[in-house]
Amino acid sequence: MTDPANDNVKKFYPRDAAKDPDNVLEQAVGAPSEVLVLGWDKEGRMSARASLGFRDGAEMLWVLELFKNNLISGVYHVPDDEKDDA
Repeated sequence: MTDPANDNVKKFYPRDAAKDPDNVLEQAVGAPSEVLVLGWDKEGRMSARASLGFRDGAEMLWVLELFKNNLISGVYHVPDDEKDDA
């Protein structure tokens, strides 16, 4: 059971928190309805995980291609006040 006194407590992360993959995953908890996680494990091998809401591999590929298109198009960018830290 959660303590109601802690319901409004927020964890603050330093600007460089994204250097640690665990921080990125922790910040994403509860936000997405479906998840596709790609990365490299500690031995340097590609690792992939996905939630079960995707119909098939084609839908996962669509998500990847949509993200790639947005990335190339500049939809995702570093805010001006963080460019020095990037």
